[in-house]
Amino acid sequence: MAKALESVEYVVKSAFVALIVSFVVFNGNVPPATAGEALASVGAGLGASHVYAYEIPALLNQEERKWFQVFQEGNLLSEGWQDISAEILARTPPEQRPAQKVALDNLGRKIGMEWCRPNSVRKVNSSMLMAWGDILRTTARKNPQQLAKAIAYIDQKVDAALD
Repeated sequence: MAKALESVEYVVKSAFVALIVSFVVFNGNVPPATAGEALASVGAGLGASHVYAYEIPALLNQEERKWFQVFQEGNLLSEGWQDISAEILARTPPEQRPAQKVALDNLGRKIGMEWCRPNSVRKVNSSMLMAWGDILRTTARKNPQQLAKAIAYIDQKVDAALD
């Protein structure tokens, strides 16, 4: 029974991830920035191979680590934070990319650490992720010079949700 419930939870969370991050189309990739980052090759069945660079926080339990990885990498149904970040950075003015990469990495870690928690206790929900993804996507498409402000705005919203 517990295994069946875990499978259902996985499918439900995967579906939410699909809804949340399907708004963004992958246009590029971000190479690993520092040693000790998790590296994964995914998408081979889709004719693509991506190398993702992020750290899985050591304080997460096994189940949370699995969901943190899904948030970062996505799955067959959706793109993850790493692809979203790469797409945003591809549309970022070159002089702003280094600072925005750091901001996106920090924001992704903060959101992912909360989103990976059990549904009953997490403070970041799927509707928040959809709204924030829409803000990033729209800003990147229509006014990329304002991406730093959009990222800062979302970061403030995440902080408010976590308080």
